[in-house]
Amino acid sequence: MWAVTRSIKFQNKLAKEAIINALKSKSTDMFQDGMIIRAFTNITENSIEIFHLFKNKKYVNKTRAAWTNKFWQDIKEMGGTISFTEGKCEVEYSSKLDLNDFNQVK
Repeated sequence: MWAVTRSIKFQNKLAKEAIINALKSKSTDMFQDGMIIRAFTNITENSIEIFHLFKNKKYVNKTRAAWTNKFWQDIKEMGGTISFTEGKCEVEYSSKLDLNDFNQVK
């Protein structure tokens, strides 16, 4: 598996909410193709960390070429600050995992 974490600092709370909503609406098909999990961690009123778990790096590269590179560049041009880390990922889970605690994207 392949994990990507994005740290984003926005100009204000309104910009943060607008970009998150845009990302959610634009990327729902990613769950059908190769993204397994996405988690949003609110750090402050105007900053967030987004964790993505993908099936493999090949899918990540394909999606970047299709639209995400442009999406992140647009955020930078609007004054947002973005950093990211990524790498091969080993995932563990508890036998007590309850999928009812998650929001499923259909």
